[in-house]
Amino acid sequence: MRNQILINSTFNETRVALVEENALAEIYVERSLSPQMVGNIYKGRIEKIVPGMQAAFVDIGSGKAGFISVEDVYDDSFPDFIDIEDRKKLKTSRQSIQDKLVQGQDLIVQVIKEPVHGKGPKLTSNVSIPGKHLVLIAAANIVGISHKIEDEEERERLIEIISRLKPENLGFIARTFSEGIREKELSREIKSLVKIWSRIKKSYEKRKRPNLIYETPSLTIRAVRDLVTYNIDEIIIDDENLFSEIKKYLTKTYIHKNIKIKNYKSSQPLFEKYNIDKEVNEIYKKKVWLKSGGFLIIEETEGLTVIDVNTGRYTGKSDQNKTLLKINLEAAGEILRQIRLRNLVGIIVIDFIDLKDPALRKKVFSTVKKGTKNDKARTVIQDISQFSVLQLTRQRTRESILNTLADPCQTCMGIGRIKSRDTISYEILRKIKHLANKPKIKHITLEAHSDIIDNLLKKEEENINSIQESKGFEIKFIRNNENIDKFNLKNN
Repeated sequence: MRNQILINSTFNETRVALVEENALAEIYVERSLSPQMVGNIYKGRIEKIVPGMQAAFVDIGSGKAGFISVEDVYDDSFPDFIDIEDRKKLKTSRQSIQDKLVQGQDLIVQVIKEPVHGKGPKLTSNVSIPGKHLVLIAAANIVGISHKIEDEEERERLIEIISRLKPENLGFIARTFSEGIREKELSREIKSLVKIWSRIKKSYEKRKRPNLIYETPSLTIRAVRDLVTYNIDEIIIDDENLFSEIKKYLTKTYIHKNIKIKNYKSSQPLFEKYNIDKEVNEIYKKKVWLKSGGFLIIEETEGLTVIDVNTGRYTGKSDQNKTLLKINLEAAGEILRQIRLRNLVGIIVIDFIDLKDPALRKKVFSTVKKGTKNDKARTVIQDISQFSVLQLTRQRTRESILNTLADPCQTCMGIGRIKSRDTISYEILRKIKHLANKPKIKHITLEAHSDIIDNLLKKEEENINSIQESKGFEIKFIRNNENIDKFNLKNN
C-alpha cells in the first residue's frame, strides 16, 4: 500500500492530493485568480461597532470589510481544541464589544473564514502562526497540547520543554506532529515562529493604513508542512518550479529528510495516471456505491450534512443481524473517507441501517470513533441512538471541496450542484496541455458552452496564447448553448 502526496500545477491552478493506502483521502485546490485569505494577517481598523450583534466591521485594506465577533477579540477560543496547561493566563473576560473596541482603533487581525455570499471575511484578534510541530499563539501566555496526544508522559515532556524554551509573553500549542520530536527540533521551530511574529509586529507598526502584513504560505508549502508524516512514502510533483521550491523547503526545515520527492515528467497527466481525476468527479455525485452492493446518499447543505446508508443490492449470506452489521461497518469506513475527501464540516447526521441489538450498535459507534483519529480536523461524536442514528460535529478548517469546485445548479433552483465555470475551464486547460505534447498537431478545436469559452479567454488568454506560440498550432473555439459542463476537444 502506498501513501503519497501528488501535486499538479496548471497555470493559475494548483491541486494537491493525499493518497492513503492507494485511495484518495483528501484533495486541495488553490487558484491564484481567487486567492485564499484564511491565515492571512492584517493591520485592521475598526470601521463600525454593532452592539446588537456584539460584533464590529474591520477595514483590512482589501476592499471588503471584515467581521469580528466579541468572542474573537482577545478571548478564550482554545479549550475545545487543546488542553491548556495554565488556564488562568487566558483572557476570559466577558465584556461587551463596545467595552473592548472603539471606532477608529487599529489592531492586528487574522482571517479565520473566507468571504462568502457577498460577506467579508470572518476575523479574529487571537493571532496564531502554525509550524510543523507547534503553533504560536500571540495573544495568550499559554502552553497547550493537542488532544490527540494521549500518552501522559509525552504530554508532560512537551509541556516541560515548551514552557522552558518559549518567550514569557507568547503561547505555544503542541500539534499532533510534535509527539516524539526531539527538544532540538522544537527549539529551532520556536525560534523560527518567534522571528515571523517579530516581523509581523514590525510591519504592523510601519503601516499607516489597513493592509496585509503577513500572507499564509502557498498551498504546496502548507501541504508539505501539514500532510507529510512518517507514513508518507513519496511526494510527486509535475511542475519543475514547484519541485525545486518544495525540495528547498524540505531541506531547510529538515522535515523527514529521507522522504522521496520526484519530478513527474510523463506525457500522461499525473492525476490521470493515479486515477485522481476519476475519484474527484465522484464528489459531485450524491450516491456513493459500496463494494458490497450497498450505497450511501450524501446530502450536503449549508449548515448540515445528512448521510443515509442503504442495503442496495446486498442481501448477505447469513442471519439478518450479521448482514446489517457488515454493511453498516463497511459504510462507516467509507463515510469517514468521504467526510475527509469532501471536507464535510459542521453537523453531520448518519442514518445507519437500523440495528435492534445495542451491542451491534456499539460496534458501529466504536468503528466511527476509532476512524476519526486519522482526521486532522477535530471531531466530536455523540452516542448512537436506539434507531441507529449517529451525529458528529467536525471542525471547520476550510470550505467543503464541493463549495470550492461547484456552483449551485440554476436549473434545479439550487437543490443540486454543477461544476463551476473555473473548474470546467481548468479541466479544459489540462487536456489542452496534454494534447499539446503530441507530435504534428496543427490545430486544436474546442467546442464548449459560450460562458465557458468566455471564462477561459477572460482569465487565461495569456496562457492560451503562450501554448499556441510555443507549440506552433492554433486553438479554434466553437461556441454552443448546450450543457454548460459538457465540452469536446479535437486535435488535427
